[in-house]
Amino acid sequence: MSKFAIYNYNFLRIIEPNEEHQLEFPDWENVNVKESFENRQQLLEELLLADFEKPFPFENARKKPYWHKQIVKPQDNVYVMRVANVTNVTITDEHLLSQKYADYRNCLVIIDNRPGIQRIAIEQKTMAFSHTKTVANILEASFCKLLKCKLLKVKLSAVYGTNVFWETLSKYPKGFSKVTFHFPHLNLDRLTKVMDKYLTTAREDWDSDLDFTFGANEGGAVKIDRNNQRQTALIAGASSAGAWIKMLPKGEKGKAILCGKDQYVVRELDSEVFNDLAIGAQPLPGMGQSAMDKVKVFMKDMPDVFTH
Repeated sequence: MSKFAIYNYNFLRIIEPNEEHQLEFPDWENVNVKESFENRQQLLEELLLADFEKPFPFENARKKPYWHKQIVKPQDNVYVMRVANVTNVTITDEHLLSQKYADYRNCLVIIDNRPGIQRIAIEQKTMAFSHTKTVANILEASFCKLLKCKLLKVKLSAVYGTNVFWETLSKYPKGFSKVTFHFPHLNLDRLTKVMDKYLTTAREDWDSDLDFTFGANEGGAVKIDRNNQRQTALIAGASSAGAWIKMLPKGEKGKAILCGKDQYVVRELDSEVFNDLAIGAQPLPGMGQSAMDKVKVFMKDMPDVFTH
């Protein structure tokens, strides 16, 4: 089985580019950022379709290049690729002769750009990358570079289960003197619908992201109740968005905890599916789903809120 960490990706608008960006795109003022944002998924779709025909250069924020290749023709705005951390290895044969080879240690990445989904699955494969976050950073930097001419950015965030919050709470019986929630700009309906309507409206009114801080009276602790629907909606919204919750334990000044950091929801898919994709295997008529259909179902059949 292949194990995948689940990420969301959100789009952000660039209202006024920095000086370097302005020099690179001198006609940036002619770009309609509102129109770009409205067509954000279509713009990414066009890039990924072109990438299948001729891969774009992928690199991280420090400009280090990485190899990648889509392993199957895109279908219904779903893309499957391998991303490699290429290293040079030296092999010595029985004649004691040494030769260098490029080692394409890689992991699978599934991008589901279908309307309302905006989800990425990154294979956990430590022989290629120590952490899936490394791959997420490569995708984020590469997409940002490709979309910046449209005045758009992309932000990836790892989803975590609501149980992470409750497990953190149980470790601190004295409670927390302060709890802060951060919610990004609205652009993904499946996350918006799990939120309290007031929070959604507030972000719409101000056209902004939103921070909520709850602070206890001096010497006290913030009241947290599993049965309070407004509180559980906040926790569900943060965890499903991959937004860390900043929690300050009572009596421990300066020791804030980022609940959700380095926490991942992991889902498994049979490795044979990707072998079938690579060789183009097709089932007999009426004998089950194709490999690509299995990938699409895997990406779609995930809850809006994970409990574990």
